Amino acid sequence: MSAQFAEQLHAELAVIQAELERLEARRRLVEELLELESNAAASPTSAPARTAAPRRSGTAKRRLPRVLISRTVREFLGRQAEPAHATAILAELERRNAAPQGAKPIANLQSNLQRMQEASEIENVGRNRWRLRQAAGRAVPAARPAPSRTPPVVRSTTFLGSRPSARG
Repeated sequence: MSAQFAEQLHAELAVIQAELERLEARRRLVEELLELESNAAASPTSAPARTAAPRRSGTAKRRLPRVLISRTVREFLGRQAEPAHATAILAELERRNAAPQGAKPIANLQSNLQRMQEASEIENVGRNRWRLRQAAGRAVPAARPAPSRTPPVVRSTTFLGSRPSARG
């Protein structure tokens, strides 16, 4: 029992260590961007050299649950008055730490958006712009015609296929 518990603790420690390394790399990137911005303001003609971020060794990125991405996309699109572009959706996902991970996150996001479209959750309204699909219960009902003050017009004198009697 204690060996299994120790193994779980080591696994959790590895996840925390990977998160710390990710945050450290992000902090370095922000510091570098701040430095570049301050240098650009001082001398706009000089182009600073870009340095590659150090690669992590050991632990790999953990894949986020698909439901987290879908839920965040639905919440974001629900708050939007107009259709949102995929890059705006990706920016919101990144802001909420729910962005698809990998070398091409926009391609992964587009795959998720396509899956959500096939499930009738969202719809593409053109040029990579997306919005929530209107539910049948949320649709605006059509305006009912105003009641007329004239008596109804009789269109036929036949009733269920019978003709009026000749005695009439």
